[in-house]
Amino acid sequence: MRRSTILAVVVLLLVVGLAIAARSIVVADETQFVLVTSFGRPVALYGDEPGEAGPHPRWPWQGSWAIDRRLRSFDAAPREVITGDKKNLEVAGFVAWKVADPVAFLRAAGSGAAAEARLEERVASALSDAIGRRELASLASTDPDVWSLDDLTAEIRLAVDSPARRELGVEVVDVRLRRFNHPLEVRPAVFDLIRSERRQVAAQLRADGEAQYRTITSRADREREAILAEADAEAERIRATGEAEATRLLNEAHAVDPGFAEFLRTLETYRALLDGRATVVLSAESPLLRLLHEGPGPGVLEPPAAASPTPMAGSPSAAEAPGSSPGGGDE
Repeated sequence: MRRSTILAVVVLLLVVGLAIAARSIVVADETQFVLVTSFGRPVALYGDEPGEAGPHPRWPWQGSWAIDRRLRSFDAAPREVITGDKKNLEVAGFVAWKVADPVAFLRAAGSGAAAEARLEERVASALSDAIGRRELASLASTDPDVWSLDDLTAEIRLAVDSPARRELGVEVVDVRLRRFNHPLEVRPAVFDLIRSERRQVAAQLRADGEAQYRTITSRADREREAILAEADAEAERIRATGEAEATRLLNEAHAVDPGFAEFLRTLETYRALLDGRATVVLSAESPLLRLLHEGPGPGVLEPPAAASPTPMAGSPSAAEAPGSSPGGGDE
């Protein structure tokens, strides 16, 4: 009996000692702040400085709070806002945040859900104020001089971050817009307006294209007319040159044998007039029929005599007979 009692007391003391030892050590993870409190009053903070991860001592009666120090984010609920040019928008964003002051975080919020609920209210208020001072084109424009969405989100973050640090002990790292659109009840009218504007743009583009087509066509027509006129002028010049050359050659041929040339012209005239369907009534004394009655004159069909060569110096002249003296008398 006495031995069993002693054994039970020893076991009890060991259990109490282990419990006291476990209560005297707090372990700080690399992803956490560990806040040690004594009767609700913060007395130590581990994990705020590099190298503080690991076990740390504390008194058994002291409590500890583990707070996640990693970056967290949440999606804000869609809100309807009005832009500076009186356009209704439904805007939804997200917020990235982390705990910056564990003591202030535990006193003000106590949990991540409570902190996110309060941050969402602040972000919604700052978002309505920032968008209300800007036109819709600053949120949705392809012109870099007009588009200022990054400036908008930076302004919202700065407006929310300082009060959040002071009152909630959290740092707002970033604020972005997930989407924004017109409210559901006005979207059909907005889509009709967009279609109407697109039709106007299409009509303007077609008109510009038609004007360019006409300009290009008229320029091409002018160039074609100029090229054709230049080609016609060149053809006329070549034709005139050819006709002049033909006339010159014809005149030279006529000069060689005028009678034969007249004979050929008469034959050409007969060919043009006397075909199988023509009836010509002329007098027998008509010059046109002279060739048919009388035939070609003497020497017309004979080739022209070859020109005598020019006598060379020292040779006997064609007028001098063989055996005649230069004086012209007979021996």
